[in-house]
Amino acid sequence: MTGEVSGPRPSPPGERPRPAPWVLAPAAFGGVLFTVGLLVEVRCAVGRCPAAGWSRSVALDGAGALPRLFTAAVFLAVWLLAALAAVRSTGWARSWWAAVVGVGVVLGTAKAVSASSTVEQGGGEYTTLVGGVLLSVIGLPLLWRAGRRWAVRGATPVTLALAGCGVTVLGLDQVTEAVRSVSSSPVAFAVATSVEEGGEAMAALLLLAATSAWRPRRT
Repeated sequence: MTGEVSGPRPSPPGERPRPAPWVLAPAAFGGVLFTVGLLVEVRCAVGRCPAAGWSRSVALDGAGALPRLFTAAVFLAVWLLAALAAVRSTGWARSWWAAVVGVGVVLGTAKAVSASSTVEQGGGEYTTLVGGVLLSVIGLPLLWRAGRRWAVRGATPVTLALAGCGVTVLGLDQVTEAVRSVSSSPVAFAVATSVEEGGEAMAALLLLAATSAWRPRRT
């Protein structure tokens, strides 16, 4: 007689992803936060900046400001869900989710401390771009192939969400730099910054939704 083993088991291959409607709540909060940040940035651009403390707290690209902390918090939530998925997985699937944990930690920490901005201000703007492209082009296909080989549920959608984060972060950063180089309008730069930071937050939320939807269930 074969005894039953209690605890988490891999979900059936044909099982549908679980809905993640709760992601709409942080998405709505983020929408309001980034809208307020844009309005404050525009007011400051035309010379009617609110109180210094208020404007700094909602600065779209300010280190330690609420918009950046919001995006960092979303990436750290990805880390927590991926860690839960790793605990509930077995074998190589656990290693795959552990890799996603590492990605979430790196993205969240980098966003919280404004790592890319620090590198760019030090004259290493191309270092950020080339490093990000190499990591995306080499790392993400390897992650996807490993997930497929090890039969990890959600390997494709989670990897695609990670790729979306990479494209958004790298692409919108270049758009903002292009606006800075061709226009001297502070309003145009404020709008470009809003699109960049808001786009990164949206990509992070999509990654959070994908991770939540495809993490293994407890049985």
